[in-house]
Amino acid sequence: MSSGKKRKTRGDHFKLRFQKNFQALLEEEELSRNEGPDCPEPSKLPQRHFCAVCGFPSPYTCISCGARYFCVHCLGTHHETMYSTGTAEGVPDLFSFG
Repeated sequence: MSSGKKRKTRGDHFKLRFQKNFQALLEEEELSRNEGPDCPEPSKLPQRHFCAVCGFPSPYTCISCGARYFCVHCLGTHHETMYSTGTAEGVPDLFSFG
């Protein structure tokens, strides 16, 4: 094997077979540059709102702070956790039984 001739490997065969010319490389570069960002387009549907307490879709909004809630039980929990005095900025306590 010391005859001075380099032995070809299988990889060398594929490098030569699939070699691209300069024009093909330029076209490939141009195609990769023209691609837009990989983000989805904005939704055509309206934004969905979820309850701050339970996570279900929320049709209602707290009068005091604007937090979303699903039902009266979630509103009660929201008022218990956020407003410990029973009234919030002039809004009467709707859940007192006395």
